[in-house]
Amino acid sequence: MRYHLRERAWSLTEAFVIRDDAGRAIFEVRGKFFHIGDDLVMFDRHSGQELVHIKQRVLSLLPHYEIYRDGQHWASVHEQLRIFGERFKVEGGNGLVFHVQGDVWRWNFTVSDQIGSLLGQISRQFSIFRDSYAVDVAPGVDAPFIIALAIVIELVKEHHQKKEGTH
Repeated sequence: MRYHLRERAWSLTEAFVIRDDAGRAIFEVRGKFFHIGDDLVMFDRHSGQELVHIKQRVLSLLPHYEIYRDGQHWASVHEQLRIFGERFKVEGGNGLVFHVQGDVWRWNFTVSDQIGSLLGQISRQFSIFRDSYAVDVAPGVDAPFIIALAIVIELVKEHHQKKEGTH
């Protein structure tokens, strides 16, 4: 299934929606107020159920995020100091390791599990909406997890752009 997210869609004062190919709002992401660091929650747009909670770990040398589901730690995502190889390390709360490969800075990368199975692909070229990128989620894969990874990577990109003054 393909989902579409607008680039730089969020701020602390507003929510943004994630749409399917037909343009229907499927998920909504809202920022939480009065928190140090990024703190976002993804909801099912129809039921209102909280699906994913993304929290930035502030006391970290490089950007580091925790992803929670149903109040339980689900995954840690952090940028690695590497010139070659994977730029992000994703460790599931269950001990699984996920791989983010490709060009994350130009929105053309994949997410796979530790045995190499493709879980999702994130790309600007597949989006049908302006200033957006598409998140393709493989059948049977948890869409909120792959979408949360894409959001975290965009948050890391935003931090770099602010630091470099190119935002």
